[in-house]
Order: sequence, then C-alpha cells, then structure tokens
Amino acid sequence: MGFIEDKRFIQYGARCLFFDRHEGVSDNPFDSLNVSFNVGDNPSNVKNNIEIVRQLANADKIFTINQVHSDLIIKYGDNIKDADGVYTKEKGVFLGIRFADCVPIVFMDIKQKIIMVVHAGWKGTHLGIAEKACEILFDEGCNPDNILVSIGPHICKNCYEVKEDVASKFGSCSIKKKDGKIFLDLEKANIVQLEGMGIKKENIESMGICTYENRDFFSYRRDKKCGRNIGGILLV
Repeated sequence: MGFIEDKRFIQYGARCLFFDRHEGVSDNPFDSLNVSFNVGDNPSNVKNNIEIVRQLANADKIFTINQVHSDLIIKYGDNIKDADGVYTKEKGVFLGIRFADCVPIVFMDIKQKIIMVVHAGWKGTHLGIAEKACEILFDEGCNPDNILVSIGPHICKNCYEVKEDVASKFGSCSIKKKDGKIFLDLEKANIVQLEGMGIKKENIESMGICTYENRDFFSYRRDKKCGRNIGGILLV
C-alpha cells in the first residue's frame, strides 16, 4: 500500500497523509515502515524508513516530536521536543505524528495556511488536546469555519477496551458497555471537543480505519511489540 491521503487538502496547497506499515526496511516485528527509535528497532532501519516517508511525501524534511501523552502543543522551531502537537506556516516540512492505536489528528486553516498535527491517546484526549489545538489556532487568527480536520487510523470503539478508572474520565457518549466489558470511543470524544469549539461537522473527516482490526497498520494493543505508523501534513 504505502499511504492513504485525505484529498480535501490538495486544493488548499497541502497534503495530508497517513502511512501504513508497508514499503519500509525493518524486520519482524517492526516490519516494515517503523518510524520509532523507541521500540527496539535498528536505528539505521528507522532512519531509512523516515527517509522513505520524506521521499513519498515529497517533503524537504520530516519533523516529529517526542510524544509524552500530554496536552502540550508547540510551534515548529521552538526548542522543545516533549509535546503531543506541533504547528507551522512553513512550507516543505511534513509535520508527523507517530501512532499505533492513539488518534492522529490533522488540522489546517485553509485561509491562514496554518497546519497542525496532534497525538490524542486517552490521556491527551482527557486533557482536552483537541480543544487546546483549536485555542491555539484561534489565537493565531484562525476562524473555525475555515479549519479542516482529518482523523487518521486509530483503534476503534469496538476494540478499545478500558477499565472503569479510564472510562470514568469520559462522558457517556464516548463509552459503550458490552458483555461486562467497557469500550472507549476516542474518535467520538475528540469530535465532541472539536464541535464544541465551533469546528463544523462537515469539516471533520475520519479515515475510518481501525489499527487493531487492520493488519496493514501497527497496533500496540494487538501486538504489544511492534513499530509505529506515521501520519501528518505538509504545505507544498
């Protein structure tokens, strides 16, 4: 495969891409397009995989952050690496989020030409990272009517089983109970935040792919020891 693309962004001078686990050089269990240095893969293979992503995205460079399950979002160029979101107006830089079940969310203000990516696991979602993303964009002069949002592959509401301590942090609209088990809908929880901040429902699109169910993507919940996918956006 390679990647899937949200083609809504092309007409506004951007590419929004979510890469699957194929077309890379890493060996099992990181086969093959693993982009994380923190999972036990050969660093040389990871560097080669990131270069493959750069070439496929036709980017000048790939920029990623050290994701820590926070609600911190930085501006590209800031001297901070520990964060869970980044934004820029700079062309040629593919802002990437690593994921293997958590939700990668891409933003673009089509008028201001600002792009942003955030990593929303249950902790980041609980902390309101999608709301924080909107607040930053608004502070940058963005109008919610002009913001497109793309939700990349992630573990779906039918597969993401959680315990009561996690479930209690979320509203009932994001929780489903079945056969004595509790399931969390991370996508729904983030969409509630986005719509609450004024993002139009029709401007939010999900790729509709579950990383747990679809073996074309890495899934930590499914495999434990595995690589990390990458998704993000580039101004061209």
